[in-house]
Amino acid sequence: MQVSDARERIQGLIAPVLGENMARSAVQAQCQKLGIVEGVVTREQLGALIEKIGQGLNVFMGRDKAHQLVGQMRDALTGGEAGR
Repeated sequence: MQVSDARERIQGLIAPVLGENMARSAVQAQCQKLGIVEGVVTREQLGALIEKIGQGLNVFMGRDKAHQLVGQMRDALTGGEAGR
């Protein structure tokens, strides 16, 4: 999967919680921290990205709801396998 596609999918899932601008900024910041740049993203990178974003969502949604959204991200990006 291309990095740009992964970013768009994650942003689409978290935007209802964080808003468009915050979702875009959060995904971009975590990609930079994890060294995820343009091109193809690996399952391992996706798992790490989803995990980091999920940790931040705990603050906005609470642990249980964030965990559910992390599952949705995994399903949307890797069929549920990333980071497990």
